[in-house]
Amino acid sequence: MADTNAATTKKTPGILYFIHSAICLAVMFGVGLIPPIEPLTPLGMSLVGIFLGVLYGWIFIDIIWPSIAGLLALMLVGGMKPVVLLNKSFGDPIVVMMFFIFVFCATINYYGLSKFISLWFITRKAVAGRPWLFTYTFLVSIMILGGLTSASPAAVIGWSILYGICDVCGYKKGEGYPTMMVFGTVYAAQVGMSLIPFKQAALTVMGAYETMSGTHIDYAKYMFIALIICALCSLLFLLIGKYIFRPDISKLENLNVDNLTTGQDLTLSGVQKTVLGFLFALVALLLIPAFLPADITIVRFLKSIGNTGICMFLVGLMCFIKVDGKPLLRFKAMVDDGVAWGIIFILAMVQPLSGAMATPESGITPFLMSVLEPLFGAGSPLFFAVCMGLLATIRTQFINNGAVGVALMPVIFSYCTNMNVGPELAVIMVVMGVHLAFLTPAASSIAALLHGNEWASTKSIWKSSPIVILLSWVLMSTVTVTVGSILF
Repeated sequence: MADTNAATTKKTPGILYFIHSAICLAVMFGVGLIPPIEPLTPLGMSLVGIFLGVLYGWIFIDIIWPSIAGLLALMLVGGMKPVVLLNKSFGDPIVVMMFFIFVFCATINYYGLSKFISLWFITRKAVAGRPWLFTYTFLVSIMILGGLTSASPAAVIGWSILYGICDVCGYKKGEGYPTMMVFGTVYAAQVGMSLIPFKQAALTVMGAYETMSGTHIDYAKYMFIALIICALCSLLFLLIGKYIFRPDISKLENLNVDNLTTGQDLTLSGVQKTVLGFLFALVALLLIPAFLPADITIVRFLKSIGNTGICMFLVGLMCFIKVDGKPLLRFKAMVDDGVAWGIIFILAMVQPLSGAMATPESGITPFLMSVLEPLFGAGSPLFFAVCMGLLATIRTQFINNGAVGVALMPVIFSYCTNMNVGPELAVIMVVMGVHLAFLTPAASSIAALLHGNEWASTKSIWKSSPIVILLSWVLMSTVTVTVGSILF
């Protein structure tokens, strides 16, 4: 009887899997057979079908095989030759750059620098006996860690430190402060991941727009806006906790941070200092072209190899350096441990598809504009940007954040091209909005981790998330519109 039940349990999701797969393929290859709706062309209908089919697959099935099916569909019905497609997918500089960024970040984690960064921030003497300052410092450290690595490892490291804090202070599961901070750690890691524009969702979304439009979003200006937003979001969460959640923080007042670490935890070895130096070098080299004059030799060199070349250069140099007879960066091990292939395949699918959808031959741009004009035609560009941010924030609670952002790029491209306005504010609003993805388990991988955490109940997540998401969107909109209007 037990075996029968087990078989029955496995049968239902199997049936759903094949149903979803059939729908995915039917949409992907079938929409192009429908007579086109003007101004869409037959090619445009095929591309829309591929896009919707892949999006459906990403939501209900998986990332890898729907992406592969989408790439094949681009060759079969999307009008792209295999050589061109491969050059624009896996050969695209952004896809290659993401691969090397993953390898680099895996090396940071391998040498324990992720934990060091968090512990360094929360063990400063200035926070001793000041619970809310301690909380703010903790959130900022996780936010920075999320920006340097990614949300999931940042949250896991943050939770491990938080559990140590709760153990020292005497907090138990279900109490207000640890429940708030388990969620706060995810919030900080997820928002912090938006800080650096050449990583993950931010790179996916902006890369899709750059491929579609042929224009470049200024990374330095984006980072300035994102830095302000991240700092204020940490403060916002602190204020929400202090005046709305109001947990008991009395146990933190006598916290001895020395009990959280040993002397070795905050002492870097020579190898760790070297890797940390490479981390600083990566950030500096990626930003230098935006700040220094273009005629300087190093700027010309960096622009000649691009952001992808910079990442390859540093990874190659770390592979060249030997420590105890072995490479400082063990490439195969770091690829196995650090490369998120799902994101690589999303990028490889998005890059050629987004470019094809923007071509005049598809008719997609004028079609989207005809749909959008009644909604946004009378509104200002700022109103449009804010609406795009809200739409991204809502949709990302149920759909992969990268997919949501990519889906909105043709809308922004169509509107901004027709209205002859800059796309920067709308793109930034979408990028920031898709990082507020933690209401449902389907919102992001880190949201799934949150909903599975024993220290946070589903009820507490649904009770706290909506107000945090709404107020964060208001804050992001205010900062982006105010600061962005000055910079762009």
